Amino acid sequence: MGLTAKRYSNNVITTDPEDHQWAVVLEACDIDALDDGMLRHAVDAIRAAYGEQEILDLAENQPLLEVPDPAEGIGGFDTEHLMRAFRSSLPDPAAEGDKPPHLTNYRSETTEIIAREALSVVFDMATPPALHATKGNRNQPILGFDGWSVMNRSSGELALVLIQVKGTDDANRPPSQAEKLIVECGEVTAKIEKLKGFLVACALRCKGTPFHADLIRMLVELEKTAKVANLVVAPVIIRGLVTADIEDLKSLRAATGTFAHAKARGMSLSIGADLNAFGRKAMDTARQHD
Repeated sequence: MGLTAKRYSNNVITTDPEDHQWAVVLEACDIDALDDGMLRHAVDAIRAAYGEQEILDLAENQPLLEVPDPAEGIGGFDTEHLMRAFRSSLPDPAAEGDKPPHLTNYRSETTEIIAREALSVVFDMATPPALHATKGNRNQPILGFDGWSVMNRSSGELALVLIQVKGTDDANRPPSQAEKLIVECGEVTAKIEKLKGFLVACALRCKGTPFHADLIRMLVELEKTAKVANLVVAPVIIRGLVTADIEDLKSLRAATGTFAHAKARGMSLSIGADLNAFGRKAMDTARQHD
């Protein structure tokens, strides 16, 4: 997506035995400044996750089969109107009513998208098309895993990456949410039917991309052997105002034996702003037509 080159460079990676790696990433943000780099990055990442460039490419690179009749008061094709329609379709924080902030989609989804972006840079993962564009209800979470990617292992083989994310400013190290990540990452290799459904969705979403054939092969492998041999789990803790620290990952590092054959690429990342306010501001700004 080309969004992350100047972000997530302030990181430290720790490698444990059996090829499990852990990163601590520190960012800063002033959400009251519209030109803040972290905020603008989040806005761009949200738009990309929902397929903004893909929509533009479809419109600009393929002839439209039908052009609206000017007599109907619509006029011809207009990229500006297309972008307005796209951005106003993105999740609307105002539509979530009086949900407790920690249960809102705008908070959880923003952290999930940021986690995927950070992982792609720090661990050299790809950024294949996300599943957000397939959501029927924009203000509800994606079913399945919090995110996914692929990466080349040191052996040269392509690995499937399943991402699980928790946003928390629990001052404890590790925070209590780390226990939930341990359970979720441990279930990855056991819930085969869930993984099949997720892989099918990913393969369909990636039709026509370089990732399509490998995802199909993984799906066949899963059916034949009951596992994806090259599997990575990526538990990510997103901090708001609490500074990320390697101690956030202590319990996860001790639990890798419960991840079966999957390797870990874990992370604690602090954005330097309140998680609720950051998520709401990022989603609201992403909906605006610049």
